[in-house]
Amino acid sequence: MSTRFFTPIAAVAVLALGACGGERASSGTAPAAADLVVRAVDGIAWDAKAYTATSTDGSITLYAGNDSTLPHSLQVLDKDGKKVGALVDLSSPGSSKTVEVALTPGSYRIICEVAGHTNMNSTLTVS
Repeated sequence: MSTRFFTPIAAVAVLALGACGGERASSGTAPAAADLVVRAVDGIAWDAKAYTATSTDGSITLYAGNDSTLPHSLQVLDKDGKKVGALVDLSSPGSSKTVEVALTPGSYRIICEVAGHTNMNSTLTVS
């Protein structure tokens, strides 16, 4: 066989292998004013099983980042399972958002509402 046949195949193989080993997107640095930083990580998980934050005037500044290769969302639930604040869209790898969430002292849950991401269920204690 000639090298004219193998050269294009080798080039396609190199490109395909390079695409498989892509680096995980980073959602960047959280702002200094964030009371709580939550990051989605590979393995369909948050970066911690439990978080703590201090409420200032009945709210916290929450920075959410997607350091995973999958789309995610972030929702805070109160002790009764009711949604608190707006759903945070983290649908793109590397995406992030800072939001104010009205949270008084107590216990909450942080979940991802993407189908199949039930493992992303962490506790949040606000003082």
